[in-house]
Amino acid sequence: MSATARLYRRGQWSQAEDGAETVVDVWEILSTSETDSITTILSASGLPAKGSSHPEKTSAIVIERDCDHHDEVLHVWYYNVRYSTKITTREDQGYATQRVRGGMRSGAIEVPAFFDSRGYPLVNTAGDIYEGLSRKVRTRVVNVTANFTTIPNWLFELSDTINADAVTIHGVSYPAGVCLLTDIDMPDEPSRDKDGSLYWPISYKVEINPMGWWILLPNKGMNELVYQTRTSSTAAWTDATKALYDAKSPTTDRQVVKRRIQTTEQQDIPGDIWLDNNGQAQRIVTLSSSQLGTGGMTAGSTALTMATGSLSTTAHPGALVRIKGAGLKGAWLSTRIVSVASTTSAALADKAFTTVSGAQVWVSGAWVNSFLLLDEASWASVPLPNNQP
Repeated sequence: MSATARLYRRGQWSQAEDGAETVVDVWEILSTSETDSITTILSASGLPAKGSSHPEKTSAIVIERDCDHHDEVLHVWYYNVRYSTKITTREDQGYATQRVRGGMRSGAIEVPAFFDSRGYPLVNTAGDIYEGLSRKVRTRVVNVTANFTTIPNWLFELSDTINADAVTIHGVSYPAGVCLLTDIDMPDEPSRDKDGSLYWPISYKVEINPMGWWILLPNKGMNELVYQTRTSSTAAWTDATKALYDAKSPTTDRQVVKRRIQTTEQQDIPGDIWLDNNGQAQRIVTLSSSQLGTGGMTAGSTALTMATGSLSTTAHPGALVRIKGAGLKGAWLSTRIVSVASTTSAALADKAFTTVSGAQVWVSGAWVNSFLLLDEASWASVPLPNNQP
């Protein structure tokens, strides 16, 4: 038993409102018997396969096929082939070879706000921070669906972690610390693909925060560190400056204690005040609303090199710094100065996402601390969508 096919009619064409074109070709199939199986009919040589292009309009591919007997001659079949230029997301492959799907939308999260776009703290004229303010940070939320042969318990263990290494989503590379895995969802029952194989379609969200998932908070409190030294092992402890504490030898003749900050009238202060990088109270803070200078950073490095303007080895360690263009995709990089090696060189708490030179550098003089509240983990096995054309 066998069957042969020939193009019977080429013609029916239409164009939808969105501009997509559709062409329907009809093939005639002659079988050797009226009882030939569907498998024999569909194996006739020359029939277009699913996904193949139209011979005249190659941008149109086969999206639907159907076949039926001639009304009177039962060994004649008509095979209708529908081509379309419309982009389709339907997949008729086995579950293991189907693409990882992932739509994307914009989102936002709220973070504590205590500085403006220049990095200048939101304070009154006495230097006190306005409490309880927040601001929105724009994020991208990718809704991912991936297929698994077995229940991926390891994926659930990665929930609410951020990427420890760079990942690529829809062709865009995102550095470590930017993407958050959350909302993992598994259906009650597995699905079955076209071959009859069972699989688990698992959906989850990846939230991309271009500023990174660490937060900056002002370095302030009601207690301060007091540095003390003594002249001998039996002498009384006396308060000293941080410089005298560092220079004191032996180290058994120096100590650090924590003490409630007091006013000049020896009364405990009623609220938080600024602390410097050494944890000592700064009752009157000098803040700058002007640009410090210009500088450069290399992507992946924490080093800041000033081209103009000078850094202070005493006032700037622990201070908030903002570098224009050094953030993700050229955004501002907001971070903390860890140490100042010279007036032109400093080490920052966070790495630059983008290489910049001659970029604006703003240092208001406000001291901050950088915190990462989420766990980092390796996403090497996490399926991510990269289906861009």
